[in-house]
Amino acid sequence: MKIAALHLSAGHNFVGHHGQPAGTHPINSVASVECVAGRGLRGDRFWDHKPDFPGQITFFAEEVHRALLRELQPSPCPAGAYRRNVITRGVDLNTLVGREFTVQGVRFLGTVECKPCYWMDQAVGPGANVWLRGRGGLRAKILSDGVLQVDCPTATGLLLAGGRSLRMGRDKATLDWRGRPLGEHQATTLIAMGAWPLLLSCRRDQPWTPRGFTRVEDQDDQGVLGAFVGAFAAAGTPVVTSLAIDVPHVAPEWLEVLTGRARETGVSVVPVHKGYFEPLVAAWHRSALPDLQAALAAGTSLQLVCTALVADGRLQPHVLSAAEVGQLANLNTPADLTPGE
Repeated sequence: MKIAALHLSAGHNFVGHHGQPAGTHPINSVASVECVAGRGLRGDRFWDHKPDFPGQITFFAEEVHRALLRELQPSPCPAGAYRRNVITRGVDLNTLVGREFTVQGVRFLGTVECKPCYWMDQAVGPGANVWLRGRGGLRAKILSDGVLQVDCPTATGLLLAGGRSLRMGRDKATLDWRGRPLGEHQATTLIAMGAWPLLLSCRRDQPWTPRGFTRVEDQDDQGVLGAFVGAFAAAGTPVVTSLAIDVPHVAPEWLEVLTGRARETGVSVVPVHKGYFEPLVAAWHRSALPDLQAALAAGTSLQLVCTALVADGRLQPHVLSAAEVGQLANLNTPADLTPGE
């Protein structure tokens, strides 16, 4: 089991609020939590809640969060919206009900499903309560003292939309793509892969900002290099997954593959086709930041940065298969907007 995020909240927003408005206690993302046997997580609302309480700690699968985002398409939200303590990756939590298990040296007893309630429709989006039934997470008792730490953080999502679109003749974000603006389509792709936080790299004169995204405005026409440097400055995650505004065929599942490799290997993963790097749809690891900053200051091309990172072992090229090449087909001119696309 990997830990993608850890959450604590000092007070209850839903418990005891039936017939009343939800509470306003924030759910706080933390790097580590202290587990105390029989008592709970120090600093959390369920600390010493009841004797032998079955929900001293709660777990929720990031995979379930991503699936919900794809199927229900609620407003963008982090996995913390469910107000579970531990966001996991790589485990079926339902299999741990009634079993003892160990995470990072701390022992737990899985007790029952952390069943969703009607508040989920408010906290996450309409339909979430019903959709989450049978996959609401896990309640557990803490059997030994210890500390849990985030060891596999969620990636930041970066939508690159700051280009001038000279050949297209208009802002690509506003193009119609299958009945909705292209920018919204691309934002949905990043949302569906579970990226958080969500950033939009854009020019100052671009008014459009997708819901749930924070603007990282281009400073002095610094281009894509400036966007990457700005994204790492704006988000504290090890990995920033980038998606260009004009490649609408990219699937969120494929972005997850690139992101997972960057996360596990600790290096950037950038697609390559016919010897040419495709750095605008890639998983960038923070280990590349010094090179990106140096290239920005010196005016070096991003292609040369990628080449140098490969030689230094800090970038892993992902050679595109025949099936993957089509995902990177981009929209450069009005002729690329063919009927039916």
